[in-house]
Amino acid sequence: MLNRFSLVGKNALVSSPEYIYGEEIVAGLIEAGAKVWICGDNIKALRALSDKLDSTKLKVQGIIEYHQGRESDAILLAEKIRDEIGTLDIFIDNGSNSLMKGWVHTFDDIYDNLKRTQLGLMLTVKHIGMIMVNQGFGSVIFISDYAALVGCDVYNYENDPEKFDEDFSLVYGFVKGSYVNYTRQAAGFLGEHNVRCNCIAFAPMENTVSEGFSDAFIKHSHLKRLTNEEDIKAAAIFLASDASAYITGVTLPVDGGYTAK
Repeated sequence: MLNRFSLVGKNALVSSPEYIYGEEIVAGLIEAGAKVWICGDNIKALRALSDKLDSTKLKVQGIIEYHQGRESDAILLAEKIRDEIGTLDIFIDNGSNSLMKGWVHTFDDIYDNLKRTQLGLMLTVKHIGMIMVNQGFGSVIFISDYAALVGCDVYNYENDPEKFDEDFSLVYGFVKGSYVNYTRQAAGFLGEHNVRCNCIAFAPMENTVSEGFSDAFIKHSHLKRLTNEEDIKAAAIFLASDASAYITGVTLPVDGGYTAK
């Protein structure tokens, strides 16, 4: 049974790993035995992440430049996957964390952000999904957070106005929540080809938020702590591996029970 959690022999691509949760996800996949490539438009940040992981003996196989948001770029990414990776067992998108802060934005600001996180995601899944369809297998995973499942509580931010601006940005809830239903839709289309699509809704990560916000969030949760790097790794490995072979279309809360209340 433990072998079903192994990723030995599997190839994975993680998009936008420079944002929160991404480093832990990449590290977990490698530790579980996968060969991992990373992609995104910030090549400097991707190289820094690759070098950081390499210093801990976790090797990233390669970096692929990808500007998510246009079909031509999604087609080019698919070509690079075929040429550089070959078989793709796992694709993880962490782009929902590339969001703007604050409530006041122009139309162009909003359009640029949604072009990446909404249109760009759909085009990426369209072309990567077809790679997996032609293979006859694969696991697609979207990374979101607890705000995909519940509205943020203003009282959690009484001592953290900066975090308030981040979580109550104009697009935050829209983007985070949209991943839940898109997961179901993609799972429905891809499922008959033995390709799964799931989403993970993480709690905030320890040591990334203020003490005031942390205390308020923990007070509302069941397990009385924030998520840690092992929680993040374990969830990603589970949905990427054969241990979840009969699970698709779900959003898995990894939040200590916060959204169960």
